[in-house]
Amino acid sequence: MNTRAIDYITEDFYESLSFQDGEMPDLETVSGLFYDDGILVNNTFSKPVTFTAESFVRTLESQIAEGTLKQFMQRELHSRTEIFGKVAQRLSVYEYSLADHEIENLPRGVNYIQFVWVDDSWRITSMAWSDENENYQIPAEYLS
Repeated sequence: MNTRAIDYITEDFYESLSFQDGEMPDLETVSGLFYDDGILVNNTFSKPVTFTAESFVRTLESQIAEGTLKQFMQRELHSRTEIFGKVAQRLSVYEYSLADHEIENLPRGVNYIQFVWVDDSWRITSMAWSDENENYQIPAEYLS
């Protein structure tokens, strides 16, 4: 199978989350990219923070409504996708910003995304990510 469909889904995910101050992200699209409940795990902190696709979207809506999240941008820098049969995994290196996304040296991280082929399309089943920090630097081979 071709990886292009997975490229598009990943791009849709990052673009749907991204928004400028005064706008709203396309969270309905985010929800629609997942199979069943989906699972998202942010393992950047001392303990993993786990969401279903629905609770992830609700959390973002809440942060936006409260004004604690005014804008967000996330984009993929590099990726590698492997497919076997009707399952796939993508290593996705990203950068993000909670403010001006045109500045140099934005924070980065690695997202591992799993997909299943169902109903003639790919859907995300899970993703786990961690932001880069002084203890965990993104390996050079992830960026080439």
